[in-house]
Amino acid sequence: MVALQVVAIHQQSLSGDGAYHLLAGDQALRYGQNEINLEHPPLAKLVMALPQLTEDRPLAPRITVDQALVTVDRIHEQPQRLWRAAVAGRYLVLLVFALPFLAACYALGSVYADRRTGLVLLFLIGLSLSVVPYLTILQTDAAVAAGFLLVLLAVPRFAARGGLGRAALVGLALGLAVAAKHSGLLIAPAAVLAVALAWRRGQRWWRAPAQLLVIALLAAAVVELTYAAANLRYDSERGRQAIRLYCQNRGTLIVGDRLRAAEPLLLAVERREPRLAQWLTGLLGIRVQNAIGVYPSYAFGDVRPEGRWWYFPAVLALKTPLPILVAALAFAAGGLRRRRRWRRTLADLYPYLPLIVTGVVYLGTAIGSTYNLGVRHLLPILPLLYLPVARGLARRPRAAALVVALLALESLALTPLWMSATNTWWLGNRNPTRFALSASDLEYKQNFIQLARYARAHGIDDLKVIYPALGEAVVRAYLPDASLVRPDRPLAPGWYAVTVRVEQYLPVLARKKINPNVDRLAAAWQEPWRRLLAAAEDHGYVAGTFHLYYLPEAAP
Repeated sequence: MVALQVVAIHQQSLSGDGAYHLLAGDQALRYGQNEINLEHPPLAKLVMALPQLTEDRPLAPRITVDQALVTVDRIHEQPQRLWRAAVAGRYLVLLVFALPFLAACYALGSVYADRRTGLVLLFLIGLSLSVVPYLTILQTDAAVAAGFLLVLLAVPRFAARGGLGRAALVGLALGLAVAAKHSGLLIAPAAVLAVALAWRRGQRWWRAPAQLLVIALLAAAVVELTYAAANLRYDSERGRQAIRLYCQNRGTLIVGDRLRAAEPLLLAVERREPRLAQWLTGLLGIRVQNAIGVYPSYAFGDVRPEGRWWYFPAVLALKTPLPILVAALAFAAGGLRRRRRWRRTLADLYPYLPLIVTGVVYLGTAIGSTYNLGVRHLLPILPLLYLPVARGLARRPRAAALVVALLALESLALTPLWMSATNTWWLGNRNPTRFALSASDLEYKQNFIQLARYARAHGIDDLKVIYPALGEAVVRAYLPDASLVRPDRPLAPGWYAVTVRVEQYLPVLARKKINPNVDRLAAAWQEPWRRLLAAAEDHGYVAGTFHLYYLPEAAP
């Protein structure tokens, strides 16, 4: 598992938001103020940027949030420095978040079942193609997932014996989850349930409010300290400017005019408590983005900004490794045959109430969300979903050994293209689900390293890349001799690498309107893409998510 993560650290391109998170953390550490990327709390960003303090200069001069996206492209103009920062940050994320998350998976199985179950669960998670690529990609998912499991590990002891000390552990774990990502709030019901379970066991009535207060205060203190670490030299004028830019739709969140009404309140909070104002700005901004549906996602031949209730169930069906899926179906079928034991089984579920409540709350929120962006958003509850399979396999050591061996072979065979695979990857070009999904279920600005390796191996010096809305500096960071194709220029003869997302989105957007920005971008690319298809030689797919073409003559 550690070897796979080391390969992932060195062989995966920077993810869609990876460079932005790294820049935000570096800005906060260098300049002492959390001004950009308020949509995410600063804990994970501070950790991944910490190695940059050993460098003699920052990744970029001090910027405001309306300059962030342009600056993210510009820092790719120093590719060696950026890649050194990415690798160092990924190793720190591995040590601080990913390995504790994996250890917590073992502990979760041990606490809620037995040690053998914990060991099997550790392997099911750590060797899964749906987990491996996301643990060290400079996102917040591994951090919040670790926070979730720490809460669920603290809850049983507190629920069984109560006490303010055990309540404090729940509060600290909850604080870590919320300090990593706003979705960490979704583990709060498990903490409340723990108080109810402890009270049910005969505690005096006044202890429950006191324990809830301890949990809430310690969680808030952890979040407060995290924001304080990102604001060591806080400047109120710059802080207020950042809030205004977000509220006026000039930040890195797309909120239209829906956040303007909150601007006076947020600025009033800033005067009293700047760190709380930053947290609230991010939380409200994420909520507005979700309501608007700003991410038009692709799935099964359709593009939709408003989200789909079936998206995450479909993602689980396609991204869960086949050995785990088969084992789960086998155990489910066995349970149906023993339906006479259901009453006893329901009674046995009582100790698992924190897990059940957490899974229901999280999945219910995900299903109702417009953020249809990938299996990585399910990382906090994947151990919960895999736990019944792990327990069933733990009772069948030979079956467990077979499943673990198959998972290891699968992840090794897919190295390092895990993100681009579904559980029918072995069908190759005949895999009907190969490009059924997009975003971070497919490429997430991935596979540039593998594309560069393919180009070198085949002597392709002047590769032209078609990837709408991507900066040329990003491409040149991996392929120094490549060029990014612009839709308003003639297509010169030569080799073209086209991201699969073009093939997914453009046919749909030719007949369907989404929003003005997306519609303009799609309209600009329709004709160049049509000309390329009409005149170029098709050389198949390379590096997982790029379609390779050769154009023998210019296509004006």
